[in-house]
Amino acid sequence: MHEKLAVFVQNELDIDLGQTFESVIDAGIQIDYRPLRHTQNEQEVIRAARGYQYIVTGREPWNKKTLMACAKDLKMLVRFGAGYDTVDLQLATNLGIAVANAPGANAKAVAEHTLALMMSVLRNISRYDREMRSKDVHASISQSLEGTVALLGFGSIGQEVARLLQVFPVRIIAYDPYPNWDKAEELGVAIVPLEKALAQADIISLHLPGCREMHDFICDRTIAQMKDGVYLINTSRGSVLDEQALARALRSGKIAGAGLDTFKIEPFDRNSILKNVPNVVLTPHAAAVSTQGVRSVFESCARSVAQFLQGDPVDALLNPDYKYHIRNQQGA
Repeated sequence: MHEKLAVFVQNELDIDLGQTFESVIDAGIQIDYRPLRHTQNEQEVIRAARGYQYIVTGREPWNKKTLMACAKDLKMLVRFGAGYDTVDLQLATNLGIAVANAPGANAKAVAEHTLALMMSVLRNISRYDREMRSKDVHASISQSLEGTVALLGFGSIGQEVARLLQVFPVRIIAYDPYPNWDKAEELGVAIVPLEKALAQADIISLHLPGCREMHDFICDRTIAQMKDGVYLINTSRGSVLDEQALARALRSGKIAGAGLDTFKIEPFDRNSILKNVPNVVLTPHAAAVSTQGVRSVFESCARSVAQFLQGDPVDALLNPDYKYHIRNQQGA
């Protein structure tokens, strides 16, 4: 049977997929470009995925319905990015489907966007731009990037944020249940318990996974533990943040400002409560979308598929136990 790979993510840079996936094509795999624009429509995903053995996927849902419908053909899913909260990893494992992601490939792009949101919120940049287009505006007091920055999550993106912050007069602390102590020492980051991170921070930056345990991690309870007038940045997953609690905190001044790139509902809900709260900067899950970041993620995805086809260890494999459930498949 002639095997095929589908690319579901949008190729806005018009990257030469033939060149990027050259080693995959050399293995006899047909490459098809089928952008789904992160659709959440399960039937649309099933229609697009049927007949493909390998899929490079965006934020489309890979749940019981979609995985079961495609399990007969599907051998490997490669998530275009680091997060994989849209994939039922245990079910994929049980079905013998390998799942990989692209950890760290877009870390620099996301970290840069995180810093951009910090500066925009602290220095009123987005508000000035918006208001100057419609009325006379005079400068008002804003804040410098200084004090204590807490990184909640210290993986590849949190580490890159810490690296970029080196030029600012800040103390950097981080909470992570499984910290990289060597990186923390290298970057001068103090690993602290969650309670201290929340209580001591002037700026909190979220770099948390979108797993079930992290759902509404930032909520009324954790916000109450923060300093009055703290700033909050989220470039991780919308699911980690209780948006109603954030809106209340912004209106009361408990949180002085927020910069958000991800949301509970995506694409962004035009009726979102966040549209009408003060001092919040919104971007459309764009942190990873830089020329260099997108190219790097495509290359990482192609490498994972090539390693799978060659029977080599897949560097970014998320579920090595899939092998115990394999269904007459080649590759490892």
